[in-house]
Amino acid sequence: MIVMPLETPDIPVKVANKKAQYIIGAIIVIAALVPAVYFYSQYQQAQARLANPNLFAADEVKNYVSQVSKLMMLPTGETPTLATVNDKEKLKNQSFFANAENGDKVLIYSNAKKAILFRPSTDKIIDVAPINVSPVASAGASQNATPTPATVTFVIRNGTKVSGLSKTYEIELKSKVPNADVVNLDNAKNSDFTKSFLVDVTGTNAAEASQLAAQLGLTVSPMPTGESTPSSDFLIILGSDKTK
Repeated sequence: MIVMPLETPDIPVKVANKKAQYIIGAIIVIAALVPAVYFYSQYQQAQARLANPNLFAADEVKNYVSQVSKLMMLPTGETPTLATVNDKEKLKNQSFFANAENGDKVLIYSNAKKAILFRPSTDKIIDVAPINVSPVASAGASQNATPTPATVTFVIRNGTKVSGLSKTYEIELKSKVPNADVVNLDNAKNSDFTKSFLVDVTGTNAAEASQLAAQLGLTVSPMPTGESTPSSDFLIILGSDKTK
């Protein structure tokens, strides 16, 4: 008797191949849809931000307050101002930003007079400093809101032979430091200064002196020999560089 070999039906194989084709097709469709859904979601969020920027700004502040509160005890009773470091090179002369990187956040508590430099990328606090004026008032950082800074008192002395220089500089000072209170305009004992500078009169406002000097394009110097100590937070002595 001749035994005929059994042939394996090819129908199941064809069915399996079709199922595989359907699965592969579905995966391709899903892969194509994922980026489309993502970008549409981002578009919707962007439109929502444009429609209600204050709401999203408040949410952003709450988010960073929540993160930082896990690392240190925060002041209570006020909502901080949030600022972002955009250009660390413009802030490098300020001691508070000595170790800052672009993208760092600053929480400014104006009532508690405290600023906190926070790095979201590493979830670390970089620096904490007391403030009288905002440490992000220069062009290197952007703010979501502007705190009301405490009044800072100045005495301006003319260290040159150019008449009226102190009065002229008072206008420039107030344009750059709106909370500046100029309590006196005078002449310095020496009229041959070439460089203008700022003096921390009490010696207790080093951080603020550094911040103000950066804002005003000045250097911080000790009290010159022979100069009387004014009744103010800071003394500015003008040199010939301010006559040009």
